[in-house]
Amino acid sequence: MKILIFTCFIGFALSCKMTPIPKVVLRSVDCENICIILDSVYEQDQKIRKEETDFYEFVKKDHENLERVVSIIENCKFPSLNEVSQNQMDAIWLSLHHAPDKQYVKKYFPLLENAKNNGDISGEAFATIQDRILMDDGEPQLYGTQIEDGKLYDLYEPEFVNQRRKTLGMEPIEEYLKFYNIEFSIPQNTK
Repeated sequence: MKILIFTCFIGFALSCKMTPIPKVVLRSVDCENICIILDSVYEQDQKIRKEETDFYEFVKKDHENLERVVSIIENCKFPSLNEVSQNQMDAIWLSLHHAPDKQYVKKYFPLLENAKNNGDISGEAFATIQDRILMDDGEPQLYGTQIEDGKLYDLYEPEFVNQRRKTLGMEPIEEYLKFYNIEFSIPQNTK
């Protein structure tokens, strides 16, 4: 199952400054209620991606989710799966990944990496985040999770991509790219 299909138009539109990115305002959070907040964040994140949503409403909802997640992290802490459900944990990384303002995914990347190392987020989720950061910085991606203009975004040492994907428990890139009707025919090696 593909966890997420990133909406390229939104990233492009924001990078072209079609709409200003609002500042994230920290909200007051009752740390006892983070599960309820994260359920709402997850539901909203998925709903706007499944329904036809106006572009500006889409960006607004992603920004609201980012504010709620940043407020939880800053006021409470980054939770673990011992404290929240998998969907609630997914709400955190999805909100950071979908955020109009990419500084937060970079800021919390060490926490996401720690969550991956602890088994709180999947290797695929972590790869998606890391590849998106690299892509946003104009660098080649590592795991091949990012598609741009119907093509696989630049890939670092593509002959070793399946080895890197395997370390995170991911399927071979050839299988992943079938979903996007993209053929990958670079022979794979191991180091």
